[in-house]
Amino acid sequence: MKFDSTLGLISVLTLCSVSTMALAIGSQALDRQLDSVSRQVEQKTERAIERSMGRRLDAVEQRIESRVEQARGQLPRLPRSLPIHTQQGGKAFNDVMLDDGFRAVERQWLATGTAAEVAELDRPGITILERRELSGLGMILVRFRVAPALDSLDALQSELPGLAEQLDRNHIYAPQSDNAPESSDAALPQWQSLCSAPVRVGTVDTAIALDHPVFEGAQIVQESFLELEEAKGELAAPTAHGTAVASLMIGRQAPQWPARLPGATLFNASVFYGRDQALSGATLGHLLDGLSWLAAQEVSVINISLTGPDNRLLKTAIERLNDRGIGLIAAVGNEGPAAAPLYPAAYGPVIGVTAVNGSGELYRWANQGEQVQFAAPGVAVPVAIPEGGMALDSGTSLAAPVVASALACELSRVDLPGAIEALTSNVQDLGEPGRDTRFGHGLLDY
Repeated sequence: MKFDSTLGLISVLTLCSVSTMALAIGSQALDRQLDSVSRQVEQKTERAIERSMGRRLDAVEQRIESRVEQARGQLPRLPRSLPIHTQQGGKAFNDVMLDDGFRAVERQWLATGTAAEVAELDRPGITILERRELSGLGMILVRFRVAPALDSLDALQSELPGLAEQLDRNHIYAPQSDNAPESSDAALPQWQSLCSAPVRVGTVDTAIALDHPVFEGAQIVQESFLELEEAKGELAAPTAHGTAVASLMIGRQAPQWPARLPGATLFNASVFYGRDQALSGATLGHLLDGLSWLAAQEVSVINISLTGPDNRLLKTAIERLNDRGIGLIAAVGNEGPAAAPLYPAAYGPVIGVTAVNGSGELYRWANQGEQVQFAAPGVAVPVAIPEGGMALDSGTSLAAPVVASALACELSRVDLPGAIEALTSNVQDLGEPGRDTRFGHGLLDY
C-alpha cells in the first residue's frame, strides 16, 4: 500500500509537472502568437500610414505639377524685348531674346584681358559703359555697348582680333525653380543637421528676406550687385528665390525643421532683378560681380541655382574659382529631358544637381545629360516665402542647396576631391546601375 501510495504521489506530481510544462509551452506559444499578431498589426498600420502619406504627397505633387503645366502653358512669358527700369524710374536696358532662344542685354557685351588688350575697345562703334577689376576672379572686366553693325560675335571678333576669345554677350540667366509655389500646412520634413562646423558658404541668387522667422539667429551676410552707373540707379531686387534656397541651407523651424548648416555663415550675392511679378533675371555682368565678391569672402562652396547659355567669360570665372579650390554646385535646369545642356552646370568643374520626389522619381522637367552628378530632393519641398510663411515648390534649384550643404560639411574635413569622393560613396543608386545621365551617381537624401 505504501508503495502504491508513493507511486500514486509520483504520478500526480508528474502529471502536475507535465501540466505546468504544457501550460508554460502554451503560454510561450501564445506569447509568440500575440507578438506575431502585434507585428502584423504594426506592419499593416505602418503600410496604411505610408499609403495615406504617399497618396497625400502624390496629390500635392500633382497639384504642383498642374500649376507648373498651367504656367508653362502661358508661354511665352516674356516679350522679345522687355524694357527694364531702375527703382528710380530711369531706363536701364532692354532685356531681349536672341536668335538662339537665350536672352541678353540688348547690344551689350563683356570683355576681359590685360589693360593693353582691353584698350582695343577704344574705337568707333563701341561705347565703354564700365571698366572695373574683379579681384576675387583675377579679371579686368569691361562692359560696353556696340553699334548695330557690330552686334554679333563674328563682327566683334573680326574687329577685335586680340580679344576674340575673351569677349561675349552680357547674357541673362534665370533661376531654376518653377515659380508655382503652393501654400502648405503639410508637416515639415524630418531631416537632421548635417554638421555644426562654422563653414562659410555662398549663394548667387535673388535677395533674401532676412526678416523671415526661419532665419532668426542665422548668420547671413548679403551684398547687392544691381547698380548701373550709366542709368544712375539700381535695379529692383526680388526676394522669393533666394529666400527659398537659403531656407534649405540655414533655415530652421524648431523642432521639426533643423538647419542643415546650423553653424554656417551664408554669404549671399543679390544679382537678380525683377522682370515682372513672377520672373527675375541676372545679367552676366552682375553675376560675375557676385562671384568675385564671394571668392573674396573665402567661402568653401558656392551654390548657383540658375541657368543660361555657354559664355566665355562665365567659363573663365568658373575655372578661376575651381583653381581656388571652391566647390561649385549648380542646378542642371528645368527645361525637360530632351533639352540641351545649360550652364554653368554643364562646365566640367561644376557639380550638376537634379531633383527627385519623395519616392526617388526624377522631376519630370529636369534636364538630363552627362552634366548630372547627383540627385537630391527637389519636388514639392517646403520652402520659406518672403511673406513670412512656407510654401511647397519644385525645381532643380531646390535640390542644389541640399548637395551644397553636404559638400560644405565634407570640405570642413577634407579637400575638394576628397569631399566629392565622400559624397559619391554615400549615394543611393537610382536608375541604371552606376552613374547615368538621369540621376548622376545617385541620390543624396539629406
